[in-house]
This record gives sequence, structure tokens and C-alpha cells, in this order.
Amino acid sequence: MSLRRWIEGTRLSYALRDPRSGFGRVPDAPTLMLRDLWPGDALAGERMVRNQTSHDGVTRQLQPGQWDAPEWPQAYRRWLQGFTWLRDLRELGAESARIRARTLVSHWMRIPPMERALSDPAVTGTRLASWLGCYEFFAASADDKFRQNLIAALIMEARSIAALMPNALSGGGALSALKGLLAVGMALPDYPEFLERFMRLLDGVLAEQFHSDGSHVSRSPEEQFQSVRDLTEMLSIFQAARQPQPTTLMDAANRAAPVLRAMRHGDGRLALFNGSLERDAAFLELVLNRACRTRVVAASMYESGFTRMTSGRALLLADCAAPVAHSRTAHAGMLSFEFSSGKQRLIVNCGSSTLLGWTQALRYPAAHSVLEAPGLQPVTFETDNSLSHLPQVSRTHVTHEGAHWLDMSHDGYTRQGGGVYSRKLYLGREGHTLRGEEHFGPCEKPTPSLIRFHLHPSVTLEETPEGWRLNTEEEVWLFQSDADITVEESVYLGRGTPEPSRQIVLTARTEATSSPGDKTPPTAENPASERENAADLPVQADMPDEQSAQEASQLLNTDNVEPGAPETATLQSASVSRPDALSTDIPEPPKLPYTAAAASAPTTQCTIHWGLTLIEA
Repeated sequence: MSLRRWIEGTRLSYALRDPRSGFGRVPDAPTLMLRDLWPGDALAGERMVRNQTSHDGVTRQLQPGQWDAPEWPQAYRRWLQGFTWLRDLRELGAESARIRARTLVSHWMRIPPMERALSDPAVTGTRLASWLGCYEFFAASADDKFRQNLIAALIMEARSIAALMPNALSGGGALSALKGLLAVGMALPDYPEFLERFMRLLDGVLAEQFHSDGSHVSRSPEEQFQSVRDLTEMLSIFQAARQPQPTTLMDAANRAAPVLRAMRHGDGRLALFNGSLERDAAFLELVLNRACRTRVVAASMYESGFTRMTSGRALLLADCAAPVAHSRTAHAGMLSFEFSSGKQRLIVNCGSSTLLGWTQALRYPAAHSVLEAPGLQPVTFETDNSLSHLPQVSRTHVTHEGAHWLDMSHDGYTRQGGGVYSRKLYLGREGHTLRGEEHFGPCEKPTPSLIRFHLHPSVTLEETPEGWRLNTEEEVWLFQSDADITVEESVYLGRGTPEPSRQIVLTARTEATSSPGDKTPPTAENPASERENAADLPVQADMPDEQSAQEASQLLNTDNVEPGAPETATLQSASVSRPDALSTDIPEPPKLPYTAAAASAPTTQCTIHWGLTLIEA
């Protein structure tokens, strides 16, 4: 046993002494009655009354006094021991729900303190905040013995957080731990050491958890959401106690909430990067409204590693940075993107899950809308679920008159003999056109590669002579490429349970009768060539109206871009530091696909072009 663990164990043993031992007494009730901010689920509460739980789509039977089992996923164990389900019983509101809540809390308190699962301060903090937030529902009318046992448990478990923090915890859970410490400190002012400990830890934890732009260090929309919720609850506790809110806490919430807004699609739900779920749009909005009075979307979240591009109704979110090494939720989804139009998601990542077998599978590139090199991995997944051999990722984002260019690359495959993967994306000024250019190589040896575009389950596919139609309730988009296109089954877990979906898969062709390089790319200096080539592109021929056709023509022509006018462009560069000056080079959009007849095969390098165009609205 290391000295550090021995010291922590000694401190924990001291912290878990019953405060009523000897001549000690505890209050009969909290001095401050806290109120849980969030609505519960009455149906889930009804299941709890019947000794059943439903978590991540799995129903389990509760056994008296059972709080752990080897076969349980970690997420379920944390949820059960965190007691956030008390709000579901409260939402049900029946006397049977009150008795059930009291019984389950009693079962927990019967466990000897040294045998309770207290090693994770984040779970402990969540539990303490849940007990106090729902105290009036399940405990206020209980007998004196129950209430005194509960107060004693609150004190002992709050001491365990104070004893273990900050060394025993890193990551987003630190905020949950602090929340529990604050809740007990405010509810039981006779024990000022809890509030004092909270204030000593607060600034350091906030500095560790958030970048200066308000983005969470995990690079996960899910963690961003959980963190904003924790910040909101802590601010509410200060408000309930009529105590001044710490400036650093308010500042963190005011910076983090706009970033969370920026990580949502038009449907109000979260983008699916690094272990995230969609989450309920109404609940997200409730959290955001309580966290920050202003409805602001972050104009820039450069430090988050994500790039957000909007034009018209279109929204694209791209992962432009390496994953976090020590995060168990980080995915190998570098350069992946999600694309939506209005409230309709089109191109997505597969999501995340705690279900057995799914957690790890969804972390690989194949579960993202990005390049996959079969047999190669851009990062190494360690046995403790952390990541190593992280790649160098670069990005350049340029905007001009409403259009966006995004240039990204990473070298994750080079250490295994693969090549550098680069992706260029162009989003037109009206949001009607999205184009991409994918390049992989040069590789040390011929290496197969493919590009996956996972589609939302609500999108249906239809093959046409011009390409593949993506049909939604309100719009139709046309997908084309100069690569071989196949359609395969996929799975979507953005809503917590597996849903069947489809994916478009592009496989590079070897050069045969023609290729994108056989024709002169359209340029401002070669307008005749541009008009000739444009006639070959069904994406332009099938545009639904004159205005859209004119826009498509402009996208092939860089005459409207003034290289000498950098003041109208915005550049976000992707090295470690932002450049001092803006680039004067406005890149051309990736070219729309040309017709090419060839067979697929592994190559030392390949380039693929594709286009997605709105044809019916």
C-alpha cells in the first residue's frame, strides 16, 4: 500500500466516526431546506415502487440492501448509489412512493460506514445533494430516529468528501463532489468546516474543469451538460441560503452555458461526440435557463476542440482535436462531424452506451462519420479505458460572406505505416451545399480506407441515377461522390438504446478511365473550363431553383472571394497557438465529384470528393 493511500485511509476512518458517539448530538433536521431543481419521471417512480429500475434501456429487479453487483455497468452503479432517482418517486407523489424512498435510504444507512461505497466523492456528493434536495418529500414526516440517522449519515459522508478531495478525484465528478459538500455545509451551519472546505477547493476545481472559453476539459458535450447542471445547483444553494454567490462560480456558469448551447443541434439536443447522448431538449433548455439569464450561443469555442459552422438552416459540428488521454468517455473520432438542417439531423455519429459490449465498440472510428483504415487505429485504447499515442491534429477554419471552409488533418495512422488523414469541408453561404475532400496518404504500403457517413434513423435513402437521395420529412438532399458508394446497415445510440439506421460508405477507386485529376479543376482564372466541367455535375443540373443554381455556380468560382481582404475573413488555426495574423489566402471549396469508372483497391494514397446538396425543401 502506498503512503498516499494509507494516509487517505486513515483520514477516511477518522471522518466516518459517528458524530453521536460519546456525548455528541446532531440536529433533528436541516436548518436550511434545500429544493431539488429538476423534474422527475413519475413512470420511473412507479417502477421503483415495484422494486424495479430502468436505466439505459435495461430493467433490473432491486434486491433489499443490494447496492452493487459485479455484472452491473459502472454508470448504473453510480446512478443507483447517487439517489437521483428520489426525484422520480417525488414526482409520483403517492404515499407508497414516500415509504419506498424512506425504505431505500434506510437500507443504505444500515450499511456500516466503513463498508459503504464512499471511495468516489462524486457519487457521494450526488447522493448528499439528492437526500437534501428531496428531504421534505421523504424525511420531514419520518420519525425522530430516522431523521437523526440521516443527519448523522450526511455529516459522516460529507467528511469523507472533505478527506478525499482533491486527490481522490479528477474529471467532471469533482463538481458533483463539491456540490454535496456545499449542500451539507449550507443545510447544517453548525458544521462550518464543510463550507470552509468547499470555498478552499472551489477555485482550483473550476480552473481544472474549464478552459478560459467555458468549454469543459473533457471535450464531451455530455460532460459539458453535467457540469453546467452542477454549477446551476450550486448557485441555487447559495441563493436559497441567501448567501453571496462566489464570483468565480457565477463566471464559470456564464461561460459554460453558452458553450453548451453551441453544442446542440437545431432540435435542441446534444451533438454526439466523446460519450454523449442527445438528452431531452426541454430539460436541456431548463438547465440552460437556470444557469444563465442570457440566451447566448458561444461565438467561439476554440479551446473545446470543436468547430461550429452555420449557414442558413444548416449546422455542422466537427471534432478538430485529439481526445483527452485520461478520459474514459473519450472517443477516437478525430475529424468526424455531424450535420443537420433545421431540426432534422442528417449525418451523425453513432453515440454512446453503457450497455455491455457497446461502450468500447462505439469509441472506434467506425462508429463515427469519418475515415476508417481497417486494421489500423489512430489511438491506443489501454486496459484501464484511457487512451495513449494521441495524434497531432490541425485545423484551419475560414469564413467569408456566410460560407465556411474547414481544413483538418491528423497523423494518428502514421506510426502504424498509414498516412496522414486530411479532410476539407465547405459549407455554402445559404446552407444548401456541403462538400468534402478526403485525402489519406502517403502510406508506407497499400492501405485500404473508407469513409463512413452514418445517417440519423429518421433519414431514408433512395438510389437515383444522379446519386443517393436522403429523404426527410421536410427536405430532400442529394449525395454524390467520385468514389464507390455502398449503403450498409448502421446503429444509432444517441437516445440511449440501439436503433437501426443506415450509413453511406465511400471506398476509394484506383485511377482508370477518368478521375478528378483528369480534368482541370474549375478556377477563377479558367472560367471556360469551369463552365464545361459544371455541365457534367448532376448536383448542379438538378438544383431546385434558379437562385440555388446560381449559388452552386458561385461555389465553383472563387472570383467572389477577395484574397486581399482579410478583414472580412475569420481564421481559426489549429496548431497549439492561434496565429497572430489572419491568412490572406481564402481556400477554394472542395470540388464536386466527377464521374469516374474504376475498381476499388488498397492504395498508398487516395483522394475522395463528395457533395451533399439540398434539392427539395
